[in-house]
Amino acid sequence: MSRFFASGDTESSASESDQEEKKELAARSAPRFLNRLDSDEEDERRVVKSKAQKYSEAVQEFAKNIRTKINIKDWSAVEDLFSSLVKHVAKERRTETPGNSFFKCFVGLETAVEEAWATRKTLNKNAAQALNKLRPNLKKMKGDFKSGALEAYVANPVESADEAEAGKKDGKGGDDDSASSASETESEDEDDKKKKKKTAAAPAAAAKPAKEAKEAKADEEGGAGEEDDDDSDYWKQDDDSSSSSSESEREGGRTGYTAADFLKKPASSNEEKEREDRRRERRLQRMKENLAKEAEAVQAQDGEEEFQLQSRAGAKKEKPLFAKDEEVTEKAVLGKLLDILSNRGKKGSSPAEMQSRLARLRKEADAKSLGTALSLKLLLHIVAAHFDDPHSIASFMKAAQWHAAHDDIMELLVLLEQNKAVTISPGINEDEENLSDPSKPLHVFGTVVTYVERLDDEYIKALQNIDPHTTEYVERLKDETVMYNIICLCQQYLTRVANHEDLCRVMMRRVEHIYYKRSYVGTPIRHRPLVENDDKELKELPVDPTKPYMCVINDKEEADIPSMMSRLCKTLYGPGSPDRIRTRAMLCHIYNYALLDQWFTARDLMLMSHLQENIAHSDVLTQILYNRTMVQLGLCAFRSGKIYDAHCALHDIWAGSKVKELLAQGIVSQRFQQEKTQEEIKKEKLRQTPFHMYINLEMIECVYYTCSMLLEIPNLAKGAESKYRVISKPFRRQLDYFCRQTFNGPPENTRDHIMAAA
Repeated sequence: MSRFFASGDTESSASESDQEEKKELAARSAPRFLNRLDSDEEDERRVVKSKAQKYSEAVQEFAKNIRTKINIKDWSAVEDLFSSLVKHVAKERRTETPGNSFFKCFVGLETAVEEAWATRKTLNKNAAQALNKLRPNLKKMKGDFKSGALEAYVANPVESADEAEAGKKDGKGGDDDSASSASETESEDEDDKKKKKKTAAAPAAAAKPAKEAKEAKADEEGGAGEEDDDDSDYWKQDDDSSSSSSESEREGGRTGYTAADFLKKPASSNEEKEREDRRRERRLQRMKENLAKEAEAVQAQDGEEEFQLQSRAGAKKEKPLFAKDEEVTEKAVLGKLLDILSNRGKKGSSPAEMQSRLARLRKEADAKSLGTALSLKLLLHIVAAHFDDPHSIASFMKAAQWHAAHDDIMELLVLLEQNKAVTISPGINEDEENLSDPSKPLHVFGTVVTYVERLDDEYIKALQNIDPHTTEYVERLKDETVMYNIICLCQQYLTRVANHEDLCRVMMRRVEHIYYKRSYVGTPIRHRPLVENDDKELKELPVDPTKPYMCVINDKEEADIPSMMSRLCKTLYGPGSPDRIRTRAMLCHIYNYALLDQWFTARDLMLMSHLQENIAHSDVLTQILYNRTMVQLGLCAFRSGKIYDAHCALHDIWAGSKVKELLAQGIVSQRFQQEKTQEEIKKEKLRQTPFHMYINLEMIECVYYTCSMLLEIPNLAKGAESKYRVISKPFRRQLDYFCRQTFNGPPENTRDHIMAAA
């Protein structure tokens, strides 16, 4: 009979058998460890927690995190955690008291805040701000609690009834069934423990002596096997005990291994303490052995040679420049000088190391009395090494480096003043030098003016880069008189040797230091400049008393600045001066006349020189000086009542939108101009005027708009003719904008005042 004609009972039984086969296939295809994990999860007991217990645990977790952040002084995180805790408490307990767990956290936090408040100046900016916000919030919240709740806890800091009850319920199940199942599992665990003790007692007793012998051997070996011992202690299980545990598990009905069998079992507190004690003993033993070895080595070294202290970095001992039996002569010193200079600029060579070697060579040459000319030659190379630092090209010399270079140049000029028979000239070759023959003039190849100019450039570069609103700028500004003194000393030397070209260069430097001043500051004093130490604090830079110093400034002559400027510029106007120096000297002279309100003299000198016709062909620095001179000339005309002349002088500068760039008094933002390359930005920074030489831009604006108002208002009163005759377009544009406004508020700046007056 066909199976299609079977009864309904047979069909249902067949479908059931098919379902059983599918379940068996799914169970076989599933990984074995998943089956083990499912069985483990079924064995775990389900713990039911009350609402009060959950609340208490959450508050304790917040308190733990707050304590951790307090220990690392992260008050920003403390403020965030405490605000989250307050929100949680407000959400969980809207009408009830926060509870003693919250009060405990609150009191601890309040105590920590008061302790940190005493040392708030040592915190960083963010931490101090967070502490300033947290402290008043705590005081405000303290008054918001229900009357007597916080005081009651402070008087009797114990857990509340709900928290105590929640703590009691922590170890119990949710119902009676779970309790009964727990008792059954506990009885089964006790039986398993008894079996394990019986099976593991004998092997453990046998393994104990071998284990103690192994530990004693490891202690004798020292720290060599420290890591192995730690691992063996941590994984402290015997083979027999593991086999017994596996047998007991098999007896319990489990035939395989679970994930828990392969986990690292934590050691007890006693075992951890014993292991830490053994580690500490081994470390102490090794330290004692090392100290004993070092003491023996020091005693052996003291017996052979003198003991020398060295830095922790292991500073190298300087090698002597000459051998013990070598005679130090002029030829030997020059040969050693060539060896030192051959490494100049090479990779790995240090300018500081070169300076040190040159200073030692000069000291040995002076000790053998080889002559002043040779000493000056070595000193010239020492000065040149000061400016070999590659970092000074992009940035500027620090105060300590600048003063060291200044002292060496000062010593050079003082030696030239004391030994007038020796001259330094770049017009001779090194082969033509005469360093020791007294029958001929003593000549040394080199130049002094170049180093003086380089020192002045580094000083100006420092003023350009230092923030003018700090005390460091004021301290560096005190060095201007020191720099001016060394320029005057160099001028005195060049006047004696009659080098007109170099003399013009030095005199131009002197003019640039006094042309913008109304009066003389005073005689330079050998002060102690302030520099920053490693802790970013200002300290005094020590002045070497062995370095010679000479002051050649005459206060009476310097007090009369117009006479001094006329005397210096008269020499620079001579036929032997370069064109650039002559042009810059004339501009500085006009600037000084305008600054001292000598309008007619300054105007006549500007018109007779015809500088405005050829200034476009000059270099950028000279053009900047010309712009500054024209602005000062316009201000002088305004002070003298020459309104039209003042407007004409200021119009070319202020009519455009690049006043700062034209006067070199700041760099315009990239948003308002075309993009510039890094090289162009770097060159523009090097052309900036130091802050103490700035001309007030607000004053220029006030004078220009005032002159425009006085000229344009009568022009506008003429009527239709004024539309075609515009004197000042910037003023007309601002005035039209002001008149189109429906409502004009009170004036806020100088331009608004002038427009309101117009």
